[in-house]
Parts: sequence; structure tokens; C-alpha cells
Amino acid sequence: MIKYMQKHEESMMSFINSETYDNWNALIDYHKTQIEFIQHERLIHLIITIGIAIILSILFGALMLFFNSGMLLIILMLIVMEVFYIIHYYKLENGVQRWYEIYKTLILKSKRNEPLSDRRMT
Repeated sequence: MIKYMQKHEESMMSFINSETYDNWNALIDYHKTQIEFIQHERLIHLIITIGIAIILSILFGALMLFFNSGMLLIILMLIVMEVFYIIHYYKLENGVQRWYEIYKTLILKSKRNEPLSDRRMT
């Protein structure tokens, strides 16, 4: 997913830096759709991360009451998995924040390239 985000970000930056591109509204719509996909992915990862944290807390509490080496092994595996989920979620979150900036840049670029007669008065 991170590689997909990087590839999309690079393609958007190449459009932004292009002097000849003129279909900004279609590009804005496409980028907005990609943001929505990544927001869904981010939500799923957040739910999983919180779910694992809750399960981990319950198991840790049970381990304090009834020490069991098998349960300790499960807890250690869940901790490792949780760390990787947090790292992945962190990367997703930062990627989405960069994509919001790209979206703003696309909007500004489209406004600059509109003919004066097509610009809305705000």
C-alpha cells in the first residue's frame, strides 16, 4: 500500500509540475477518489490496531492473574504485530496528509489555469 501511495504521489507531482496539462478537474476528481480509498484503508487499519490493543490488554490482565507461558508467547506475538500495525498506520496517516496538500495544490493550479471568464467570483 505504501508503494502504491508513493507511486500515485509521484504521478500527481509530475502533473503539478507539468506546464502543458490542462484537464485539472478530471485530475482533481481522480485524486479525490484515491484519497477516499486510502481513507477507507486507514479506517480499517485503525479498527484493527485498536482491536488488537484491546485483546492485548485483556490477555495481559489475564496473564497477571494466571501466569501461563503459552499466553506469554501469544502476548509477545501480538505486541510485535501491534508495533508493525502502528508503523504502517503512521505511514498511511502521513501519506494522507501529504495527499491533502497535493489536493490543495491541484485546486490552486486549476484556478490559475482557468480563463478569466470561467472563474467564479468569491
